[in-house]
Order: sequence, then structure tokens, then C-alpha cells
Amino acid sequence: MSGETELDRDRLERHLEHELGKRGLTRRDLLQGGAGLAGAVGLGWLLAACNGGGTHASATTAIEVPKFTGSLRVMGLSIDLIDPVKTAAEQALGFKLDFDVTDSVTMVQRAKTQPASFDVFAGYTYQMNQVWSSGHLIPEDISKLTRWHQMTPLVTQGKIDPTSTDCTYGDGDAPFRSLYVDADKKGVWPSSADTPSELRGVLVSWVDESKGKTVGEEPAFTIGPPNNFNLDSIGYDADVIDRRPEEIDWSDLLNASYRNRVAIINDPGLGMQDAGAAARAIGAMAIKDLGNMTRPEIDGLVKILLEYKRKKQFRQLWTTLNDSVQLMASGDVALQDMWWNAVALLVANGRNARYAVPKSGFRGWCSAQGISTEAAKNASKLQACYDYINWWHSGKPGAIMMRQGYYNVVQETSRAFVEPAEWDYWIEGKPAAKDLPGITGKVGDIKKGQVREGGAVNQRACRFSSWNSFADEQDYQVERWNDFVVG
Repeated sequence: MSGETELDRDRLERHLEHELGKRGLTRRDLLQGGAGLAGAVGLGWLLAACNGGGTHASATTAIEVPKFTGSLRVMGLSIDLIDPVKTAAEQALGFKLDFDVTDSVTMVQRAKTQPASFDVFAGYTYQMNQVWSSGHLIPEDISKLTRWHQMTPLVTQGKIDPTSTDCTYGDGDAPFRSLYVDADKKGVWPSSADTPSELRGVLVSWVDESKGKTVGEEPAFTIGPPNNFNLDSIGYDADVIDRRPEEIDWSDLLNASYRNRVAIINDPGLGMQDAGAAARAIGAMAIKDLGNMTRPEIDGLVKILLEYKRKKQFRQLWTTLNDSVQLMASGDVALQDMWWNAVALLVANGRNARYAVPKSGFRGWCSAQGISTEAAKNASKLQACYDYINWWHSGKPGAIMMRQGYYNVVQETSRAFVEPAEWDYWIEGKPAAKDLPGITGKVGDIKKGQVREGGAVNQRACRFSSWNSFADEQDYQVERWNDFVVG
């Protein structure tokens, strides 16, 4: 009998180590966090079984996690870390939030080097990929994400309609390509990482893109669930360019008809992708992956851009949203790659600006939320992280972001927080039944009869040219982009 007990104990100990590995934790983390942490990560029964002799009674004892009473630190960008979101979240969750708004470069550097400086990392999916290799984000347990299976398949399977042959995956760091964590595979991590490599996992896709189907069972862990996504393209002055949004494509950035009236974003990643989409569309060069160009492809594209620059195709490069708005409001620029909310601001202020629906597809972006390994060591804080992340899919935040022109990955829950006319306009693509609030929050931002370019979300989010990405040759891309800027 004693031999059987020892074998059972060994089996439970091995099982505990395996489950800790899948959650990105060590035995030391669990001992420091105690029963509270074990309960928060779903290992209360196993901890009790190992420490309590393996009796059925101790193994099934429920462990309460103390309520979080501090301030949860969320580090991210100004896209969604806004005052209306903070106010609504604090009211719903019952604890304070500290929104640490910074720039995209700084937040990645801090997440990779200072895991104790934040609790939730609210970044773009391509930034999550960069941070993951530091070992400073935990694999999040999908079973703790209350509306995971209500999320649009766009982020889990790569297409808003997985059965569609017309919809495209798009190049680059689409969220579905690195959304999941295979906790049983070893990753390559720096020696300074708190967690040994054998207790980490690697980022994987659930989809075989060649077949357009998922493969096997859905992985049980994620790098962090997405919350918002949107589609970027080209804004243009419809008083100057009398064309429908569906008639404007990325190729128009290089259209000689608009010489000296074109602007492009001064960003090595986004600018290179948009320029690459233009060069590919006019047949100037073949690019296999807009989100991850090779050195020869980068060199070829910069050569093309410098040639067009000498021909004075580009009036100016823009950096901030306000830059792009002012360039078009002044009349200096007639067409440029733009964020949707920049065009919305122009329209709200009476300009006849339109947003292109490129036949080759939008450039997509998606935000997601990771949990710091340091935050996960405190059971109450870990639960607060999950509560905050789950709140993002509860409806109210989706309604707030909807009026900014963004989509929530669990959009249906927001229907109860907006008027039917708003839902019809933003989600169904119908003409506005009356004046509606929009980018500035004022009724009338959206005029009665106005239709969002591209129509319903299922139409707009069907075709992608690429997704915001972090290239393998990022450093070289920055170097060559600077050659274009100063050339």
C-alpha cells in the first residue's frame, strides 16, 4: 500500500510541475504565492493533493482568493487607454486602474526589461510577439477567459468567415498566427529569464493556411486575448479626387496624377508596408510578405521610393494623427495613407474626405492584453488582471470604442449599450437613420444618411493586404527607411 501511495505522490508531483509549466510559473512562484495563487491559476486541488497527502477531501477543497484592493497598472497606447474606458472599468470592477500611456517603442522596451513595472500589457499583437521572448508574460489560461469562444474567428482562425474563399489572411503578424501558446513545446529564452526554458511555451497558430482549416484541438493557452481591431487604408479629398472609395487602391500612393499631393506615414514598419503594397499593386516588384520583407526586397522598394521622391510624388511625410489631418485640411495633400479616425475628424469638421476600400485589402491591426509574470505571483492581482481583460468583452467598452470607429472582438455584447441606429451604422453598414455621435462624441459627427465606406464589418474585415508587423529585418528596414527620408 505504501508503495502505491508513493507512486501516486510522484505522479501528482510530476503533474503539478507540468501544469505549472503550462502556466509559465515555477514551484517557487507557487510556494511564494501560497494557496491564493494556486486557486487563482486553477491548481488549488493539485497543491492540496501534493501537500496534503493526496486525500480526496483535501484535493477538492475550494480556495478563496482575496479581493484585489490596489490599483491595477495597465501599460499601453492612447488608442484605447482613454478616460471613458477607465471610468467605466473602475465602476464595473470595483478597483482602481492606473493607465500608463506611452509610445510603442518604450512600452516594448519596458515590458522586456522591467516586468515589475506593469500588470497588464495592452499592446498590438505584433508587440506581444516581441515581448514574449523575454519570458515576462504568462501563458493565459483560456478557460479563465469568459467570452473566449464568442470572439470573432478573424482573430482565432484568420478570417471573419473561416469558410470563405474570397476573404484573405493578409501578410504579416495577423493575430491568429501567434495567438496561442503550446505550453508543451520548449522555447528559446534568455538566461536571465525567471522561468527556465523547459517551463515555457512557444507561440503557435491553430490554422493550416494551405488548407484553410484548423488542425487538432484548440490550444489551451494564449499569449493574451485581443480586445480591439480595425482596418487602415487611404484617406483622400473627394473634392479633388472624384472617385468612389472602392476605386482607390494602394497603387494610388504612386499615381502620377496626384504628384506632389501625396503624403505617407513616416514609420519604417507601416510606411514600408503601405509603400510595398503600392509597388506590388502597380507591378513594380514582387514582395512575398509585406510584413516581413527580405533585405533584397527592402533594397528594391527603397530604390523605387527614392525614384518617386525625385519625381516629387510625395508632398510630405506625416508622423502624428494631427499631422495627417492638417495636411489634408490645408489642401496641401489630396491623398495619403491614414488612420480611420483622422478621416472621421475631417468629416466631422465639414471636409469632404473619404476613406478608401482597397481591392487588394486593408492593412489590419489588432490589440491584445498580456499579463506580467510578476503580477501573476500575487493571486489577488492575477485575478484582477483576468477580471479586467474579461471586462473588455462585456459590452460597454465595445460601445465606447465603436463610436471611435473600432471593432471589439466580441462585438455582440455591445449591442445593448448603443442605440439601434448606431449598431446599424457601425456594424451592419446601413445608412445612418439619424444624426449620430462619433469621433468627437457630439451628435452630428455622423450625419443622417451617411454610410461607412466598405459597409458592414463582415464585408470590411474580409480582405487584408497585410497586418501591422515586426519584421525579422527590422533594424535594416529602419536603416533603409532613413535613407529614403533623407535621400
